[in-house]
Parts: sequence; structure tokens; C-alpha cells
Amino acid sequence: LAIRKTLETKHLKNENRRLRERLGEALAFDRILGADAGMDEVKRTAGQASASESTILIRGESGTGKDLLAQAIHEHSPRREHPYIAVNCAALPETLLESELFGHVKGSFTGAIRDHEGLFRAAEGGTLFLDEIAEISPAIQVKLLRALQEGEIRRVGDNHPFKVSGRLIAATNKDLSKLVEEGKFREDLFYRLKVFPIDLPPLRDRPEDILPLAEHFLRKARKKLGGKATKFSPEAAKGLRRYRWPGNVRELEHVVERVLIMASGMAINAADLPPEILPAVAAANAKGGPPQTLEESERRHVRQVLEDCDGNQAEAAKRLGVARNTLWRKLRAYGIQPPKK
Repeated sequence: LAIRKTLETKHLKNENRRLRERLGEALAFDRILGADAGMDEVKRTAGQASASESTILIRGESGTGKDLLAQAIHEHSPRREHPYIAVNCAALPETLLESELFGHVKGSFTGAIRDHEGLFRAAEGGTLFLDEIAEISPAIQVKLLRALQEGEIRRVGDNHPFKVSGRLIAATNKDLSKLVEEGKFREDLFYRLKVFPIDLPPLRDRPEDILPLAEHFLRKARKKLGGKATKFSPEAAKGLRRYRWPGNVRELEHVVERVLIMASGMAINAADLPPEILPAVAAANAKGGPPQTLEESERRHVRQVLEDCDGNQAEAAKRLGVARNTLWRKLRAYGIQPPKK
């Protein structure tokens, strides 16, 4: 009993320390989200979601910062003094994920040598963040739906239900509505999860945020790794803005760390950037011809695709590879009127 109490006290102290660290990260996150109109909408919606008790579904491509947004929502919510627990649903096999989420009783399966409370109960009063929610099996979908509908769970091998009051935030980089149509995800669970949906735009739709984010990551990397470079050369900056960033914000952070190590001067030059970015650098700094900013190029491309689709915004968004609300924001920002049929 003494050992158990000591371990519990140590766990609580570690949890409090992690909470304080995440609080500092969350406050800083408001500054690194960016000033793009789409991110303004994200911050506004996230602020409203923080004050509510509703389930939240964060949608966005890999690397857009869904986990950071979930942390920020928790730290700005009334639940901030309680645990924040995150789990990647794709990282665990079905049997282990079920046990981790809902717990198990001793002897319920091979290797269950003691009772395990599960993450739902561990997050009591706080927030449970389920990343890559699209990867859970149909059996776990049923148990998760029960937890959301009834506010109770059953451990593996136990017939006794437990009430839970943690707040659930889920995230996905897949189209859940399409998975519902394909019969791969429960429709009732989908609507339970998307009470408060938040869409994170990809970095390529936020060109004005790329350089401020890169400069933020450079300052952060210098504190961790050292290094001489304190800025990006004009040519390198143009290349960063021109590159499409398929890995989004996560890729940008990793690139900045890498080039800081490689750079020998006070400025990160175009030659310091990784090979995959060099074509964008060359295109952005090409001589001759009329100057064209990335914004102008994007405006022209969006208008052309919309015309090709006869003004059908749903089809245009599909061809552009963006969400329909992202396209709508672009049309409004660029003052583009859909062509009349």
C-alpha cells in the first residue's frame, strides 16, 4: 500500500509538471498559428469549442498540427486542471487499443496479470485525445459510441459498467463521411464525433504564414541545437514560400532544424535548403518575364479550375485537392465570382 501511494504521488507530480509545460506550449501556439484568414477562423472556432463540453472532431492533413490544437483547446478549457491524455489509434493493434482505452480486469486475457483502469478513466474530468480515429475497428467503434452516448464504459472481461466524464477530442486526416458511405465507419458514431468540427487548412493554403512559422522554428531550433544562422536570405525565403509543403507544418519544422545544422553563416541561403525545395527556389527566383507572386499564381489557377468546372465549387474543390470551405475562403479573399452557367 505504501509503495502504491508513493507511485501514485509520483505520477501526479509528473502529470502536473507535464500540464504546466503544455500550458506554456499552448499559450505560444496562439502566436504560431498564423494570421491567415483560414487560421483566424480556426482560432475563433477553437475558442468557442474550448468553452463547451461538446465532442470535437479536428480534420486536416498529416502535419497540420491537429495534436497541438487539441492541447491548446484543453489548456484553454475549464478542464485544464485535469489530465490531458493522447493516444494514436493507428499505433496500436485492436486488442491492445481496446485494453488501453477501456481497461481490463485481471485474467481477462493472456498477459492480463493485474487490473488496468484504461485511458477513459485515467482522463476523468479532463480530455482524451484520439488521433487517427478513422483507424479504429468496428468493434471499438461500438464501444466508443456507447461511451459517448451513455457516458459509461466496460473494461475487457468485466460486466460492471463505469461512468466516465472526460471530454473527447478526435482527429483524422481521412474523409470520415466517405468512409461512412463505404461502410467502413459507423454513421451514428460519425455524427457523435462531429458535434464541433474544426478544419485545419494545409500549409500550402497559407502562404503568408510560411515565413513567420519558419522564423519561429528557427528561433526554437537555435535554443535547442545552437547554430549561427538567425535569418533566411531573400532567395531562401522566396523558395520556402513557393514550395508546396506536402508534410505541412511538421515538415517545415524538420526542414528548419536540418538547414540550421547545415548552414555555416548568419543567414540560411538557398543552397542550404534540401534538394526537394530547390526547384521551388529556382522558380521563385527565375529571371526574366513578368514578376508573379505565389498569390497571383494561385488566384489565376483557382479561377481557371473554377471555369473548367463551369462554376461547380464542389467539383473545383475536388480537383484542387482542398476542402470546399477552403475554396470558398479563397474565392472570397481573391474576389473571384463563380462563372455563370
